[in-house]
Amino acid sequence: MENSILFQDAHNCLLEFDKATSLFAVYDGHGGHEVAQYCAQSFPEYIKQRETFQKGDYIQALKESFLGFDETLATPEVVTVLKRIADSKDDSGCTAVVALLKDQELYVANAGDSRCVVCRKGEAIEMSLDHKPEDDVEMERIVKAGGKVTGDGRVNGGLNLSRALGDHAYKQSENLPAEEQMITALPDVRTLMINPDEDEFMILACDGIWNSLSSQEVVDFVRPRIQEGHLKLSQICAELFDHCLAPNTLGDGTGCDNMTAVIVQFLPALSSTETKNLKRVALPIENCTEDASVKRSKTEESDLSV
Repeated sequence: MENSILFQDAHNCLLEFDKATSLFAVYDGHGGHEVAQYCAQSFPEYIKQRETFQKGDYIQALKESFLGFDETLATPEVVTVLKRIADSKDDSGCTAVVALLKDQELYVANAGDSRCVVCRKGEAIEMSLDHKPEDDVEMERIVKAGGKVTGDGRVNGGLNLSRALGDHAYKQSENLPAEEQMITALPDVRTLMINPDEDEFMILACDGIWNSLSSQEVVDFVRPRIQEGHLKLSQICAELFDHCLAPNTLGDGTGCDNMTAVIVQFLPALSSTETKNLKRVALPIENCTEDASVKRSKTEESDLSV
């Protein structure tokens, strides 16, 4: 059983991930923090090293990276590393939602039930799909792989999500490819052209947020606080966590989970006059202000801005 007192999430905030490219990610660990922590340390570089990434085929690069990196998590070398940082002897894993900003193009890859949402003129645009065992497509794959979904929406009575990195105990069908296992790391990838005149910010967060609030409710909470202009994004994250946090643990568990969120604010496009006055002008999505904060049994905050 997962210990909710232990913080098991991790995140990436890489404004200068590659040329004209930023990367943001949230990893929600379960069964231990080691896979999420290792992903935060090593997954971005793994993505960058893919030949498809270097050629600019970002959709394929993200799919290859999720599946390929998941395979590396089961290699003896990486297993040794994971055991060294492990807080549990159980098979562990994590969700992963990764947002790649290349010029004005947004690519979001997701495996699990963490989520990415873009605010477009106050409307929540969901850039990822939660992967739950009770969904028809997910359940069909699980059953074909020899598993079952219990009445409470869990795979073989265990995980309450159907895609993840790690969790290799659910990936033991030797006659099936990785994308057809009970639990698969294959991500869905969605794209969006960022319009600096309409798109205001995006938020990546784990299910500790989304179990408490809908995508639109999160946008409605964050947007006016950004518009007021006197709070750092990390402070808005902290207020969001407090808003989601249950007053006690006597309820159904909503508001008692680990919470991680990354808010990325898109700055407006520069006017032609402003552009002429600058020797070098970065594209709007590079001119973003980002803060990430996490809060549960311990609090960590980091502020980055450009």
